[in-house]
Amino acid sequence: VNDRYFVSDVTSYAAGNFTAAASPFFYGWSYADVSYGLDGVSIRAEGMIGFSGALQRCADEGEGLEGGAVPPSYDLRVQKPGCEAGPVYDQGNCSSSYAIAAATALASRFCFSDPEAYAKTQLAPQQIVSCDKKSQGCNGGGIDAVWSYIERRGLFPEKCVPFAGAKAAACKSDCNPEQKLKALEHCLMGGEKRIKREIYNRGPVVIPVLLKDDFLVYKSSVYTPTENANQQYGANSEPLVTAVTIMGWGRSEGTPYWLVKNSWGAGWGEDGYARIAIGSGAVREESAIVGYAATPEALEEDARKKEAAEKRREEMKKERAERDARIREREAARAAEAAAKAGSEDEDLDFEDDEEVDIDSEESGDDP
Repeated sequence: VNDRYFVSDVTSYAAGNFTAAASPFFYGWSYADVSYGLDGVSIRAEGMIGFSGALQRCADEGEGLEGGAVPPSYDLRVQKPGCEAGPVYDQGNCSSSYAIAAATALASRFCFSDPEAYAKTQLAPQQIVSCDKKSQGCNGGGIDAVWSYIERRGLFPEKCVPFAGAKAAACKSDCNPEQKLKALEHCLMGGEKRIKREIYNRGPVVIPVLLKDDFLVYKSSVYTPTENANQQYGANSEPLVTAVTIMGWGRSEGTPYWLVKNSWGAGWGEDGYARIAIGSGAVREESAIVGYAATPEALEEDARKKEAAEKRREEMKKERAERDARIREREAARAAEAAAKAGSEDEDLDFEDDEEVDIDSEESGDDP
């Protein structure tokens, strides 16, 4: 991966867009190691999005109070200092970017909601790696599916379950469970403007980045895949991706970019971060995962929504019952009317028969 001739070629092919350099993270790694060590990360619900019980698309809030324009550049590290959710992780030989990105995004979102109450919050991705039985630990996991665990169990602070990477770590902690922070819900979001607005209003989101060989040795400036870049593949021949946290955006020399926090150590990229060109195909911009922090305010709002929904269900149930009763009354009235009409017609027929007998009797001259 760190072959000096390859690194030199990448910088040349990049034509000034970005620079390449050997990365401490990939020291001694071959491309076979990449295929194994970074495998298993994906969006698990892909192909079932929108189905009942599966990953849902985020509701479109339109251009209301949460909508409107966003600034041309935004860096959460500057706008919300102390909310970057700790230093950059070094996942090592442990395909855990799905867990690191989710824990980072959630911690940052809590801090975003209340920078004083949640200042410098850092949550434990190791808890996910060690405890989430629906993920595969250091063999990867779902960028989307991991949020279901976080919603159910919540995450301890980093100090309670320190990151161990490829070293085995037990699923236990001596910390008080009340220290856990949870996600309320999660959804899929796409589109540059919507993603920017979401980050600007509530904090970072998680997104997959396609792993091409030139990205592995990215060092600085705005990354755009070169024409000579080769996509890396996992054991099942699926394209490799890594999960990152989008912390902002901007523009450099006319090129708009996403600012992302990676998990390959501070020696990779720009102190562990990267600027990736928007619309370059490197970031899967249709597949951002938004995890909503279960803050006290969010929980109160969720309770109000559930109460309103329950009230509406009861109203609809009552409306259906009243409608059904009206239908039954109308049917009964129509049945009674039909029966009355049928009875009246029978009486008319009997009366006509009697008159014919009387006339016949009179005409025949018979005595009454």
